Amino acid sequence: MRDFFFTPLDGWDAYQKLREAVRESRLVTAFGMADGQKAHLAAALCRDTERPVLLVCANDAQAARCFDDMTQFLGQGVYLLPGREVALYHVSAASRELTFRRAETLWAAASGRARAVVTSVAALQHRLMPVESFRPFALSLSVGQRADMAQVAAALAGAGYERVERVDARGQFALRGGILDVFPPTGTDALRVEWFDDEVDSIRTLEVSTQRSTGNLRACELPPAAELLPGDRAQAAWAAESLSRALENALRRNGPARAPAHEGAEDAEDALPGLDALPDLDAWPDLDAQGGPGAADGPDTLPSLDALGGKARLNLRPGTPEDKLASRVGRCIEALREGAGFSNMEAYVPLLYPQTQTLADWLESPVVLLDEPDKLRDVCQARLAEFAESFKGALERGEAMPAQSELLLDDTALLSALTARGAVLLSTFLRTMGGLHPTEILRLEGTGATAYHNQFRELAADITTWREGGWRIALLSGGAARGARLRDHLEELGVRARLEEGEMDDLPPGQAVILPLSLSHGFLYPEIRLAVVADADMYGAAYRKRRTRRNAGERIAAFTDLAVGDYVVHESHGVGVYRGTVRLQSEGLWRDYLFIQYQGNDKLYVPTDQMDRVQRYIGSDSAPPRINRLGGNEWQRQKQKVKQSLRTMAFDLVRLYADRKATRGFAFSPDTAWQRQFEDNFPFEETPDQLQAIAEIKADMEAPTVMDRLLCGDVGYGKTEVALRAAFKAIMDGKQCAILAPTTILAQQHFHTILKRFEGFPVRADVISRFRTPQEQADILERLEEGKLDILVGTHRMLAKDVRFHDLGLLIVDEEQRFGVQHKETIKNIRRNVDVLTLSATPIPRTLHMSMVGIRDMSLLETPPEERYPVQTYVQEYSDGLVRDAVLREMQRGGQTYVLYNHVERIERFHARLRALVPEARIAIGHGQMREHALEDVMMDFYEGKYDVLLCTTIIESGLDIPNCNTLIVCEADHFGLSQLYQLRGRVGRSNRLAYAYLTVQPNKVLSETADKRLRAIREFTTFGSGFRIAMRDLEIRGAGNLLGAEQHGFLSTVGYDMYCKLMEETVREIRGEIGDTAAIETRVEYPVDAFLPAEYVPSDAQRIELYKRIASVRSREDCEDMVEEITDRYGDAPRQVGLLLDIALLKSYCNRLGIDWVGHTPGQVRMRFAEGAAPDLQRLFGAVMAADKRLVFSARKPVSLVLRAPGLAPEPLLAQTLAAMEKVTRAMEEKSPA
Repeated sequence: MRDFFFTPLDGWDAYQKLREAVRESRLVTAFGMADGQKAHLAAALCRDTERPVLLVCANDAQAARCFDDMTQFLGQGVYLLPGREVALYHVSAASRELTFRRAETLWAAASGRARAVVTSVAALQHRLMPVESFRPFALSLSVGQRADMAQVAAALAGAGYERVERVDARGQFALRGGILDVFPPTGTDALRVEWFDDEVDSIRTLEVSTQRSTGNLRACELPPAAELLPGDRAQAAWAAESLSRALENALRRNGPARAPAHEGAEDAEDALPGLDALPDLDAWPDLDAQGGPGAADGPDTLPSLDALGGKARLNLRPGTPEDKLASRVGRCIEALREGAGFSNMEAYVPLLYPQTQTLADWLESPVVLLDEPDKLRDVCQARLAEFAESFKGALERGEAMPAQSELLLDDTALLSALTARGAVLLSTFLRTMGGLHPTEILRLEGTGATAYHNQFRELAADITTWREGGWRIALLSGGAARGARLRDHLEELGVRARLEEGEMDDLPPGQAVILPLSLSHGFLYPEIRLAVVADADMYGAAYRKRRTRRNAGERIAAFTDLAVGDYVVHESHGVGVYRGTVRLQSEGLWRDYLFIQYQGNDKLYVPTDQMDRVQRYIGSDSAPPRINRLGGNEWQRQKQKVKQSLRTMAFDLVRLYADRKATRGFAFSPDTAWQRQFEDNFPFEETPDQLQAIAEIKADMEAPTVMDRLLCGDVGYGKTEVALRAAFKAIMDGKQCAILAPTTILAQQHFHTILKRFEGFPVRADVISRFRTPQEQADILERLEEGKLDILVGTHRMLAKDVRFHDLGLLIVDEEQRFGVQHKETIKNIRRNVDVLTLSATPIPRTLHMSMVGIRDMSLLETPPEERYPVQTYVQEYSDGLVRDAVLREMQRGGQTYVLYNHVERIERFHARLRALVPEARIAIGHGQMREHALEDVMMDFYEGKYDVLLCTTIIESGLDIPNCNTLIVCEADHFGLSQLYQLRGRVGRSNRLAYAYLTVQPNKVLSETADKRLRAIREFTTFGSGFRIAMRDLEIRGAGNLLGAEQHGFLSTVGYDMYCKLMEETVREIRGEIGDTAAIETRVEYPVDAFLPAEYVPSDAQRIELYKRIASVRSREDCEDMVEEITDRYGDAPRQVGLLLDIALLKSYCNRLGIDWVGHTPGQVRMRFAEGAAPDLQRLFGAVMAADKRLVFSARKPVSLVLRAPGLAPEPLLAQTLAAMEKVTRAMEEKSPA
């Protein structure tokens, strides 16, 4: 806690009265404050009353700002409760990040750890289960505690955790033998708990990207992973009975079972009640089909309602709303009968608990502060009206039960609950308090700080005035480095300010103190002479540290999701189909093999010690690869063709790289003070990737040769900021900068970003595109040629011959692969003599990046952006009600919606349908078959807010950044690839507002096996599970195709990504003369020991394959020791077969590096044979053998071989001795010869 912010309040009479009223639990009004002061006042009351504070704001964005500010004031113990959607519709899967954030805050409240909770009034309208029923679901474990592991696992499942094979994300747990991995929803680290018998033996923190333990703990706490839980058995049984009665009443209310409406209707959507006038569609969507083709004839009997807890028995026909409702609710009832929860419990809250509560009931004697109560009441009423309309439609369509109407608290009930034990009503102006009647009205006058926007002379003048008046002055810089520069800047203006990085007891009167803190708004208290100037006031935006998140590159590196039926590539035999692992016995020994099927039903069994020669096939598109035939030479021909093409490409790149390095360019000066000030204005903490990229680009620019660097990073990873810093650097040296974008809307977006980012600096910028009039264009070109423009943004219009720069120093090209051939040639001519920075929004694989080091300068941004609010993702059946509700909800908060319908031939009819569904919305159409200018006009109008909805195809997949668009509805999501869905979802959530993505599928559709597999993957995709990793990997392959061009794109598809990268690396090394063009040697080890991973030790097939592949790649004793440590950490003490497997793998590695292609055992000896033509320097080999082991015999007769003889020694100890000897030989042979 930072007391120096609060001690000035102690001598203020108005504040003392307020504090006294709070202690007496009275309802009191405090008015006269600016926005920034409200969080300060809430934090002060928390400190002075030693009671938890509940601050209620009008919306989530305001709540987030107050949360950030209170965290700066109080430090630890401040929590944010975000709002959530009212989901009446059945959801197949949903992202859980928002659930975990809410659960974290609710657990802090329930456990008494929350010093303050900030939330929106809409978030509080959701009813909560009783806190007394919630608390028992938390678990505590400590080392030495006796606890049954199976019971702990069952308790975790009951508390909302999901059981998985491998823990990747919060809210998951996994069991392996005596080890439990669990990732609490409230933590930044997962945990690994190991049992010895029924006692907890150890608790360790777990890094999920590596699956390795990182530290030891004495105890841990596992809070619930959901906010709604079924309670104990008696509570769950009560809930089941309550839900059953509600269902029975709903079915009786709808009358007797009825035949599907419009029986025999031509299309399913014609059967929708109240939508008869809507235009017909051919096949999509089969919206809530109540009949039509394929409808069952005659009644079908649902299990009796007696089984669901009711008293009656009804016959319901399939496809009717009653049937769907009964099936859906029936499954919920059955889950409750078994004592379990179910997804979408929030849709039934009033029916699940005898009494519900609000957050105020979960906090112990809270101090409640309501920010602008009249506004809170208005928001409550609007939300309730929105829900009422949505609920009415759902009820008419049979998607809801009447008893669900009480899901949200109304304004009267909520405000009464919040003020029952007193509250503080905060208001800027004295006004009515939303129907509340305070006992006292207090004026706490204050004002907001001036917005200086880098005008430090004005700030210095104000500081001088305040100091002369004896004010306490706090200047918040946002960070220590920025604080030091602020101090130096003020000293240059004749004002002294002390930089304080540690804690202080008080702010001294008449002095200015600089603190490395950040607030959304500064404020002044004239009465007590306190001035707090925030970084947002000085620089234009508050400085925000990014939350530490797992690196995306680490997630991609952990890619191990090989499933039966996937395509694989064997280095020697080509592309086949993986059919699983099999354990085979040969000569009394058991080994695991990968079973790969090739063309003509050929079968290949690959020993697991050769797993390093097998990779999962990853192509550049969704088309399946051509499967090779065993024994033919087709695969070798394909590899040779790719290799030859790569050699040609690599030679060209190496020559171009050398030419660029030899071309003299302008050497830019080191950073100026203005450059540092410009960078200080960036409101976020830079990621390590950004800092590295910035350093690389600046080093290139300051070098005397021309720069040609590629900057790759996913959407939102910070490429634009890096590019603008390079642009500013060029302008500071009097050079001009050009930013080239492939579309008009992208150019416009860049221009708006530049205007905002360069505000306060004397930089002259403009944009040229077809949206500028001929006169405007002529004026721009004249100023450009005369040097009166510093930075010009444009489309390919900038490449015309009439565009002449006065002194171009830097060209920034955004998405170069989207330009045409002629435009690329023009860009190539421009880039010969100026520094060039190319931006790509599609990430590329790090392995490809590494293989191209030395032939292409590249910087990668792999750290994900800060996500204050994740994109809330749902997978569910399409319904008209869902579309209408989603669009209206977005409109009511002033936002926009994408509706993605990927059928151009039917999009006009779907447009008419949407207009009928949501007549209140302004709906535009955008698709790739429109004329380019017409499409650009539509996109620009949508960008400028002239439409509420954009009905579009996948044209929005890249190149759009519309922060106001925060809802995405994808029709037929099962028709898209995961990487496409990942990029589409990235179109929303670009602001600090909660965004929604609805991935919908046709109702009642029978999916093909392929589509079903994809849909399951989409469900996984809502978390950082395997679906996410596949999406990221597929997206990277797209990036590789963009980088390498069409021809290489095709070759990449032929041999698969991993093989392509391997061939690329070999080719580049050959061109540099680092290795000869020799074929790889395949070493076969035939040794009579059981060397495998027992299935009972590593139960998961996927994890066994991952380990086999990594074991096959070991190259040293250190590698083996590291693998043993990891395997023991993950699965417990390793059985002897695992140690033998590692010994065989290491022996194979040593022999392979020496050129040995076969290792065999006969009683008492091991023979190792060199491959033909691969024998090393015989003189050196002889010396190495003699020094290694006197039992090791060297034979120069062909085939050249080594034999280690140890008569009478059993195979296992002989293996250990052979390994020790070959380690010495390999080291001796790999040491550099003396010069």
